[in-house]
Amino acid sequence: MKKKGIGEKMKSIKRIVACTMAGVLALSGMTDTAVTTARAAVKKPTLVKTAKVTVNKTKKISVKKGGYKIKSIKWSSSKKKVAAVKGNGKAGAIIKGVSAGKATIKAVVKTKKSNKKFTLKCKVTVVKASSTSAVKPAATGKPKLDKKGYTLKWEDEFEGDKLNRDDWNVELHQAGWVNSEQQEYVDSTDNIEVKDGKLVIKPKKTGEGTYTSGRVNTQNKHDFKYGIFEARLKFPKGQGYLPAFWMMPTDENLYGQWPKCGEIDIAEVMGQQTDKLYGTIHYGEPHKETQGTYNTPSGEKDFYEDYHNLAVEWVPGRITWYVDGIKYHEARDWFTAKPGDDPLTFPAPFDQKFYMILNLAVGGSWVGMVDDATIADMDNQSYSIDYVRAYQLDSYGDENVSAVSASEGASLRDPDAAGNYIINGDFSKAEDLESAEGWQFMLAQGGEAAAAIADKSINIKTTNAGSVDYSVQLVQAGLPMVKDSSYRLSFDARSTELRKLHVAIQGPDQGWIAYMPQETVEIGTEKKTYTYDFTVRQSTDPNGRLDFNLGALGSTADVELSNVVLTKTADNVAVEKSVRSDGNYVYNGGFDQGESRLGNWEILNRDKAYISVENKDNIRRLKVVAPGTTTKAKPVMISQSGLGLLKKGVYELSYKASKVGAKADKSISISYDGIDFAPQEINDQEKEYSESFELDKDISRDEADLTIMFTSPGTYYLDDVRLSDNALIKNGSFSNGLSGWSPFLQAPASATYVIDSLNEDNAFDITIDDTGADDNSNNWYIQLNQFGVQMIQGKTYKLSFKAKSSLDRSIQYNIGHNGETDNDWTSYSDYQNAALTSEYKTFEVTFTMNAPTDLNSRFNITMGTLDKRITAQHRICIDDVVLEEI
Repeated sequence: MKKKGIGEKMKSIKRIVACTMAGVLALSGMTDTAVTTARAAVKKPTLVKTAKVTVNKTKKISVKKGGYKIKSIKWSSSKKKVAAVKGNGKAGAIIKGVSAGKATIKAVVKTKKSNKKFTLKCKVTVVKASSTSAVKPAATGKPKLDKKGYTLKWEDEFEGDKLNRDDWNVELHQAGWVNSEQQEYVDSTDNIEVKDGKLVIKPKKTGEGTYTSGRVNTQNKHDFKYGIFEARLKFPKGQGYLPAFWMMPTDENLYGQWPKCGEIDIAEVMGQQTDKLYGTIHYGEPHKETQGTYNTPSGEKDFYEDYHNLAVEWVPGRITWYVDGIKYHEARDWFTAKPGDDPLTFPAPFDQKFYMILNLAVGGSWVGMVDDATIADMDNQSYSIDYVRAYQLDSYGDENVSAVSASEGASLRDPDAAGNYIINGDFSKAEDLESAEGWQFMLAQGGEAAAAIADKSINIKTTNAGSVDYSVQLVQAGLPMVKDSSYRLSFDARSTELRKLHVAIQGPDQGWIAYMPQETVEIGTEKKTYTYDFTVRQSTDPNGRLDFNLGALGSTADVELSNVVLTKTADNVAVEKSVRSDGNYVYNGGFDQGESRLGNWEILNRDKAYISVENKDNIRRLKVVAPGTTTKAKPVMISQSGLGLLKKGVYELSYKASKVGAKADKSISISYDGIDFAPQEINDQEKEYSESFELDKDISRDEADLTIMFTSPGTYYLDDVRLSDNALIKNGSFSNGLSGWSPFLQAPASATYVIDSLNEDNAFDITIDDTGADDNSNNWYIQLNQFGVQMIQGKTYKLSFKAKSSLDRSIQYNIGHNGETDNDWTSYSDYQNAALTSEYKTFEVTFTMNAPTDLNSRFNITMGTLDKRITAQHRICIDDVVLEEI
């Protein structure tokens, strides 16, 4: 039976694959009628209404042409002795300040074809140069910011009387949204004000322990990949303030949620320490940050006392921070990776579009909470922004750059004659336990203890275990951790009673990444030897650190350590391949890992000249230009050997492919373990192909080879190569992001979505601001779909998933015919309602496919208006979608 609602009202589905940082930007679709209306309303040319320029300085203004083609512009000034103007031959003009005063600049615009005329005006204020208008940088001899070759792409000098919403979004967030911050971000002129040529963000106390503040961004209005980003800023003073000028990626889902997506902090100043500036990038996973700081010299006004020009220059493979034009920090090494997967090719994640953010946080986990003095003075404090500017080069050339580690070129410690990398591992020499060259004994977080070397051992006596395991700690740094090398750590230990200690080898310079994961060691009164083997898969690090942690682990019993030995047991240890974290047995099937993005693919020397990875707007595809000599007997080939798909069972091969100029070409041949897959008919439009296959027995790793051959001349594109379990619902755990899924949003509904790996174990997480429709006749305004579900007549299936909502409400789900082409939305499972609460609940339905076999069915979850329109912001999470034949 066909149920009204989703299908009958849905004449055209437009798949939207666009993700933003949750809660930042509301997305909505447009109906065909709305699109037509939007195209019919031609925008008029516009000119900035106000401008400010200093005497003997110039400022560029320009006409935005709107929907017209401009034939000519005639510029004039009402007072040439105050402000002169000269057109630059395009849509812009240069205003020069002549003397202090006010003038009106007029632009008479004539258009082509329609020959319309528009008169636009800009009120200009010319001011005298101020001796305190800028802080002069101290003479340091350090490199200066060089803008040669750069073009100003966008700026805001805040010359009007309100925030320009064409340039800025205002973010709304509850208190505690991130970093335990105390303020609520609101849209109010009490907190966000444009006045006297400045954007002013002000904190306000609204009650006992409650505060409001402002946060604005340029997402999807001014987004940039590379450039110089600069602002002239003056910061507030007071314990707990954290104002920031920073950047986040426009599409946070490209690489995954923070920190995988990357973050560029151009400038942060703590309110309680206004002479210190922080510049940072965050990346990972695991999370790592690279941070530089700058302290204002004695006699120079700090960041609260005066405005300072703060900037970053971001080019492929390098990010550099500047204060008043002087360089103080640079980063040239970072990474991003999904858990359990290889790092993506450098310079990811800093090779995508980012947008700018200005905000003033009140209290938080890093800066601390506001105190009484800060609260008492809150009405007198603000974060003041004079201008924001973005510059870019005409071209950034080749992005195939290599990371330059801060430790690159550093020498690696040699082991002793016995192969031990630990200095004084037998404790035969007395030490002060403070030198970085040997053993260091450290206390923190309330720990109280003493350590002494005697009789070829170290004895640690604890009187207070403190609050964390590292409150009492014995460490040795400078241990060389070499990529793809195996090591063995051993030591002897005993205690005056049964107790625990923690041992690990980490990278303090690499975000505390674990080379040897932490082990919990049970030690007793008898001396015993403990041994641990591990292999380093991360980049080589000359400064690994061995940590023995004896703090808050339930005991203060004395501990004796001796015979500490770290040896290398093997070099160049091959990776034994297994299934990836996203369920794919193919490594680097998306062609975005390793050198030249071809990591893990094996290519014959004869074919290397024909194979590359195309990278356009962060869409990476294998490109094969097969020469005229290519035949089935002499193909161009790529392959992977020793894959982890070894067990008997049913699997699926899938990939996307196209061939330039082809119509029905069968020139891609693929095989696995001697199974030859039927060549698919490919053409010049990229399409996804898939085929199920069965291993009728277990196979050895020597047999687990995937080979892809291109057997005729031409230019091919290949992407998303997968070998995976043959699941009816693909990527139901969302561990592979939105792969296989198609979210849908239709105006006037408003929502944002992300794959949440921070608060959830990879779940579809959608924040809904408005369900859009007044009744359930248009309940389809917000959807999550998976197309291509294969339903076989006569088979019985069980569909299940789990879901929750921050607001008690219902959603609807079903499996049915995909009516995109024939408007037939017949449901095979019947439409099911799911009542969501704040805790995850599992929903399931069992049904028999009575309709004819449909290999392109649609699984659909509808989250629009079911009972009544919902305009209260709420969050829905969906995970673990499974469809199985029973």
